[in-house]
Amino acid sequence: MFFYGTLCDLRLCEIVLGRSRDQMQFSDALLHDHAVYWARGQNFPVIVREQGSTAKGLLLTGLDQTDIDKLDYYESGFDYAPVPVTVETNAGPQDVSVYYCDDPDVVSGDKWSLSDWSEKWGPTAYGAAEEFMYHFGKSPASEMDPKFPMMERRAHSWRMAQEDPDRGPEEGAGDRHVEVTEMTRPYTGFFAMRDYRLRYRHFDGSMSAEVSRAAFVSGDASVVLPYDPETEQILVLEQFRMAPFARGDKNPWLFEPIAGMIDLGETPETCARREAEEEAGLNISDLIPISKSYPSPGGSTTFFHSFLGICDLKNYTPKIGGLDTENEDIRPHLMFVDQAIEMAIQGRFRALPLVMMVLWLQQYRQSDLVSR
Repeated sequence: MFFYGTLCDLRLCEIVLGRSRDQMQFSDALLHDHAVYWARGQNFPVIVREQGSTAKGLLLTGLDQTDIDKLDYYESGFDYAPVPVTVETNAGPQDVSVYYCDDPDVVSGDKWSLSDWSEKWGPTAYGAAEEFMYHFGKSPASEMDPKFPMMERRAHSWRMAQEDPDRGPEEGAGDRHVEVTEMTRPYTGFFAMRDYRLRYRHFDGSMSAEVSRAAFVSGDASVVLPYDPETEQILVLEQFRMAPFARGDKNPWLFEPIAGMIDLGETPETCARREAEEEAGLNISDLIPISKSYPSPGGSTTFFHSFLGICDLKNYTPKIGGLDTENEDIRPHLMFVDQAIEMAIQGRFRALPLVMMVLWLQQYRQSDLVSR
């Protein structure tokens, strides 16, 4: 099998095949009259026939049928299929297969760079591939393919968590330790569930007994409360929410701040501005960080990057909006800050992020932090 793109990253190849690189047989190879480009607007490459060009890559030999099935599973999920080609190696020409993209909407962009991909996208791709390949032999690739963007979001969330400085309790921080003995993925969809068997270090230094724990896994989200310091108004949204409905709440329409999942490769700040435009048609002039926190750490990985969004609400006319592609039906409401504070205190806001952000604004709206 000839690899020219992301599978030349040996860490990704290890994940897909389920074994270490020292158990693989690689050699350099050339595919003449071909070139490799970034797929335009995507985070993966595409190989095209191009007279006079040469695609450099790796030849992987010694594959058994299970290896081929795993590679086909991973690649077919992205509409790539094996095609016979002849590559040039140090031992001479060899007839092998290469994965071509079957999606007519995928077109070539700039020249491909594996090093650029590995630096920018590698860690996220590893996490998404681990989740995708977990389902090999359990679910068809065609079923998992539509779920892959959310796998990437969850992997992006994991990467942000790994790169985020430790802001937890300092005492004994160097002694934190968790041993995972088993992890299963009983559900994968827009969200996911993970079941763990693990042990963790007690405060006295001993290790716990093995315990069973479950986590609801989602991507990170940006949350922004639009605020006009001149008019002392905020903007909140009203919309139907599935979780209150599933809980049995008689009124699953809630007041909330603007919020949305952080897209693959997106920063929390970029997401906050994008969601303000999509959900309320607002241009945020400045973002003031409020909190980076877990709203429900007992069982959910949900992590909020919360901001106060400075904006001009003087001439804003609320109108029902949201993205049709996401079946959103959102009604904006303008409120004076004092009114919102009273509603928060009276318990009329049932979305915790909104309660927290309004009370934060009550505390800091007259400070240099907000009036800067």
